[in-house]
Parts: sequence; structure tokens; C-alpha cells
Amino acid sequence: MELKAMGVSTDITKNWFVMDVIRDDRAKILRGQLEVKFGRLPKWIDERLESAKSTQIERWLMKFATADTLEGVLGKK
Repeated sequence: MELKAMGVSTDITKNWFVMDVIRDDRAKILRGQLEVKFGRLPKWIDERLESAKSTQIERWLMKFATADTLEGVLGKK
């Protein structure tokens, strides 16, 4: 209540540490989902997940629901 009364707010999107943690968590979730749906994952999947930005991971998470292949989620190797 005190912070609200003082008019202080925090935009977590400007905190690189928080955004990094969120990106890493989303990547782990997507990797787990891919593994459950498609079985053992090739190395290129981890490489793609590690280098992806948060917005790309979000797009992949949305594609996951309807994709029939790994390439359908993450695109061609």
C-alpha cells in the first residue's frame, strides 16, 4: 500500500535479470513439452533454444499446440 501511495511502480521488462530468468524458464518449459511430444531431442533443438530471444520462444510455444513435427515448431534446422 505504501508503494502505491507513493506512486512508485516497477516495469519488470526493463530489468534484464528478471527477463533473462523468464526467458530461461519458458525455454525449459518448451523443451520439456517438445520432449514429451516428440521423444529424445536432437542437439540442434538445444542450440536453437539457447540462442532464442524471449519473443521467439513465445511464438514457438504457440506453434507447439498444433505442430506435428519439431520443424513445425522451431522451423528448419
